[in-house]
Amino acid sequence: MNQVLLYTDGACSGNPGPGGYAAILVCGPHEKVIKGGEAETTNNRMELLAVIEGLRCLKDKCRVTVYSDSSYVINSFTKGWIYGWKKAGWKRKDGPLKNVELIKELYNLSLQHDITWEWVKGHADNDYNNRCDKLAVEMSNSYKEQEPVKKERDEFYAGELEEKEVCRENYFNGKVFKVDVLDVLLPDNSTGKREIVYHEGGAAVVAVDGDKNVYMVKQYRIATGREMLEIPAGKLETGEEPINCAVRELTEETGMKASEVVKLCSYYATPGYCTEKLHIFLARGLVQDRPHRDEGEFLHVVKIPLDQVVQMIKDGKIQDGKTINGILTAVSFYIN
Repeated sequence: MNQVLLYTDGACSGNPGPGGYAAILVCGPHEKVIKGGEAETTNNRMELLAVIEGLRCLKDKCRVTVYSDSSYVINSFTKGWIYGWKKAGWKRKDGPLKNVELIKELYNLSLQHDITWEWVKGHADNDYNNRCDKLAVEMSNSYKEQEPVKKERDEFYAGELEEKEVCRENYFNGKVFKVDVLDVLLPDNSTGKREIVYHEGGAAVVAVDGDKNVYMVKQYRIATGREMLEIPAGKLETGEEPINCAVRELTEETGMKASEVVKLCSYYATPGYCTEKLHIFLARGLVQDRPHRDEGEFLHVVKIPLDQVVQMIKDGKIQDGKTINGILTAVSFYIN
């Protein structure tokens, strides 16, 4: 079990007012800094968030020593307050419990690790806690500086747009994609978080024969809980040219080969959080060959007149994005 030292601090100007929090995780030679804040908050809330965000970073069970100058946080565990609140249904004897959602989350996180709670004197000789204090104050001040310009959000914006990456952490690596969480610096010098899905991208093909029939595939998509009618498509291999992927997927899924393959368009499917870029091609001069489905891939090949496919899109019977994009682009610019 890894031994982790977690140093935390929170700050607030006005209480309530703009606030910030910071945490430093130390495990052997490795160190990780977390910071954040809120425009309208309290000191206790920032102290709680500092510990919560620090513990959230731990993916495996660890032996953790938490250092904080907040008696509110430390005494909640060392004096057993939090266990009494839980037993009472997250209530206090003398009134409602403030910050109840954060307290419940901290309690649940504490069950995942072996934690020792240590109170330290603020603004003393602990370098890590002093660093946390400085970072928390800086975050609080950054939100404080934003207060006079809040009204600008109700006006049209004409400034810079670029967001700059500050740091990132990998949360998931799968067969098809991976997920990172980024801290970014926004154009107004405030900070934000971005969850990014990294995907190699893919290629799809609108295959149309001489009689203007479109070769499509029907398969079950568990994410939608239904069968979907789609144009043939597949994921790009690392470094693969999109046109080669399109030709491969056309043959593998439908058994068709084409004498002519032209590019229709490229687009980002969901640029708000995903890097996936899809490349769509038009295939003509079709000749029947043999399909070769991927292992675990079950689909039906369906031949439908182009006019009928367009009508199905208009009627909402086809809801796959790449299919709608590919068919309508092909009809608009390439098929008479």
